[in-house]
Amino acid sequence: MIGTRKRTETKAFKRGLCASICLQLIVLSFVSACAPGQIPASETQQATTEQTPLREPTDEPVGTTEAARPGLTAEAGVEPEETVNQSRAEAFEAALIEASLAYLAETPEEADEIARKMGFVNGVSESASNSCGPLSIAIMRDAGLLPETTSLHDIWLLNLRDGDYLVEVLQKKYFPPQEFEYVWVDESVRTYDFGSNPLLPGDWLFLFTAGNGFDHMLVVTRVDEDGSPYTVTNVDRGDGFLISEEKLYDGGGGDDGLFQELTDLNKRMKLGLTGSAGFLLVRRKGGLETVPDLNSVLLLGEPDAVNWHILVKDLDRDSILFESFPNDPFHPASMIKVPIAIISLQILNELELEISDFSTLGYAGRSFDQLFRGLMVDSEELAADNLLNFINEHGSASEYLENLGLENTTFLPRLTTAYDLAHLLENLDLGDYLPSEYNSYLIELMGVQTKNDSRYFGVITNDDPRITFYNKRGLLLDPTIVSDMGVLKISDRTFVVVVSGTPKYDGSVTYEDIEKAIEEFAISLRTELMAEPLPE
Repeated sequence: MIGTRKRTETKAFKRGLCASICLQLIVLSFVSACAPGQIPASETQQATTEQTPLREPTDEPVGTTEAARPGLTAEAGVEPEETVNQSRAEAFEAALIEASLAYLAETPEEADEIARKMGFVNGVSESASNSCGPLSIAIMRDAGLLPETTSLHDIWLLNLRDGDYLVEVLQKKYFPPQEFEYVWVDESVRTYDFGSNPLLPGDWLFLFTAGNGFDHMLVVTRVDEDGSPYTVTNVDRGDGFLISEEKLYDGGGGDDGLFQELTDLNKRMKLGLTGSAGFLLVRRKGGLETVPDLNSVLLLGEPDAVNWHILVKDLDRDSILFESFPNDPFHPASMIKVPIAIISLQILNELELEISDFSTLGYAGRSFDQLFRGLMVDSEELAADNLLNFINEHGSASEYLENLGLENTTFLPRLTTAYDLAHLLENLDLGDYLPSEYNSYLIELMGVQTKNDSRYFGVITNDDPRITFYNKRGLLLDPTIVSDMGVLKISDRTFVVVVSGTPKYDGSVTYEDIEKAIEEFAISLRTELMAEPLPE
């Protein structure tokens, strides 16, 4: 069920689950990190390692102090709620603490039970011993730092010693490089100068080990008043894995902390070293203030059964409001016809045709106006094929797409990302691709009303004169793909919206289920966007 999350409800409650069942949705194990790592970091990884410094410390307060913790509750799915005296970043910091406390396990049996309930490999091989990656992502997701749709399965398979995983998993599934900075450090966490470059709440780390030991993943859940960062993670000190809160290093300059312990050869020879070969830090650009506003507010239907590719951006504020797998390639169905139209119009402009010529000149036995109307209004595949042939006769389709700034989009096969399509819509709205006359022609075609315009994201207009939506829908039934994208204008504010859903499992959800979910999401988004006073 989709809707705006009430302040007193958690994600678990939205799914109709109690706190114990919520755990089985959010803690997954991880195989390669947290498992023995006998191979040192590869030459490829070492060659691409950058000694980029972490963000310099500031005079602003960081983290939540120990004194603030007793009033918190250990409930998963916390939505950050700002108070009069609390900044947005501080609200997320508090949510991180509260979300992390839900996973504490004081015995190996309790920790294993938490892992088994997650079902990341069908309830067979889950163990607290291999749950570090999913646990770190689950905490971030519950705190609203990552979308609710974020999967925990892929992080279990992560192996950063294989360079392909960096792009295929971290950048596409979890931390888009458009929003996160990646900092590689070769030096051991034992000797690295965190005093000069401190960790911050929300930082995600992958710790590399050299020789006998374990790679490990964790998220910084809080920083105390002394500058000491903490995490909630799985740790084995010889009597089995527990899930506990751990101080990573002493912000006051002492030599205690998990980083010191995990790299102590005497203590960890049998248990396995961690972090001795350096680490990768992933940090949100601009800090927690830049977390998409609506990630922790809007819910999506069937998040465990549907692959949702979504990006909602406020163009006036240049800020992302909501996202779900924005870098992960997907089949866009008929939404791909918008870049086909733009490139075709660019070619016609190069040929110095006027708009008035479109009705008299043409290609493949039809006028250009007929082709564009067939493409954009009727979503005709024959018109798409004809215009693609027209494009290929005048140059390379891939080069044209690259010139549009669409680095992850192809016509054959049809693949794109939510980031690419949002970029396309933004530049179309700005008029950066086409002369004004051509641009207006295309936008008018996208705004032509048809009998289906009240479906999908079209429900957002609701006959409100302040709202307009210039869009292109996409639908396939085999495989099932339901999608919509467009430029949304509410009074004098402008947004771009890209949304696409496809079933994760055959037969688990229907086309009608996804359509309903998109429409409920659209209505909830409209409610949020119109919550602020709008000019009449």
